[in-house]
Amino acid sequence: MLLSGCTVKPVAIFAATRWELRALHRAFPTARAVTLAGLRCFADERAGRSYRIIQTGVGPESAARVAEAVMNAQAMESVISAGFACALSSAHVGDLMVGTQSLSACSKETWEIQGEVVSCDERLKEQMCILAREMGVPLQTGPFVSVPIVVGQAEEKRRLSRVTDAIALDMESQALGVMASRRGVPFAIVRTVSDLLDEDLPLDFNQFLRPLGWPKGLRQILTHPGSLAGLNRLRKQSGLAADRLTDLFARYAADRLAGR
Repeated sequence: MLLSGCTVKPVAIFAATRWELRALHRAFPTARAVTLAGLRCFADERAGRSYRIIQTGVGPESAARVAEAVMNAQAMESVISAGFACALSSAHVGDLMVGTQSLSACSKETWEIQGEVVSCDERLKEQMCILAREMGVPLQTGPFVSVPIVVGQAEEKRRLSRVTDAIALDMESQALGVMASRRGVPFAIVRTVSDLLDEDLPLDFNQFLRPLGWPKGLRQILTHPGSLAGLNRLRKQSGLAADRLTDLFARYAADRLAGR
C-alpha cells in the first residue's frame, strides 16, 4: 500500500540487509508493508507513536541515498541506525553496542579518519542503555566507525581499532548520521555484535558487493570448501545477534507505549 499523510512524525529505523530488517520486523509484529519515497518499508503506529523500518542496502552510498529520499519525503522524529556490527573492542557475539558518536575512515596504505563526526542524541542513547541493562545483556557505549568496505581480516580490524578508538564497525551509520544531522533530527546507533575483533571472516564479502560479484563470490566458496565451516559459524553468530536485536526493539516499542 502507498503511505498516506501522517500527522505524527515517525521514528525511522534503518537497517542494511534483509536479515537485519527481518529481525526488526519481528519486534513490530503488527507492522504493515508500505511505500515511502518509492521504497518498500514497514510502518507501525502504537499509542500515538509512529515507526518506519527501512532497508538501506549495504554501504554508505546506498544508506545515504535511501535516507535522503526517505527524509525528503517525510519529516522524522528521530533516526536510528540498527542492525549488526563488528566489535572493535573486547566483546562477545550478541553484545549490545550503543553509539556516542559516528565517524568514518578510509584506507589507502593506512586507515585515516575522514569527514565530520556526528554526535548521537544523549536522550536516545540513555534510553537504549536502560533497556539493554533491563535485558541483562552486556553493553558497551562509545564511538562507531563506518567504512566503505567489508573489513574481514582480524589484523585490519585491530589496525582500525587503534586508529579510531571505536568500539564497533559498520558501513552505514555515518551516512545515516550525516543525513539526520543536516536536518536537526536526533540520531542513535544501536547494534548487536555479529563478528569479533580477533576473528577473520571466512570469505572476502566485498566480492558480493561488486557488480556481477555473486558468481565470483560463489566461486570463492567452491574453490575454498573449508570456508563452509566459517560460514556456518557466522550464520549462527548472526542468528544470535538478530535475536538480541529483536528483543531490544520489542522492549523499545513497549517502553514507548509505557510513555517513559
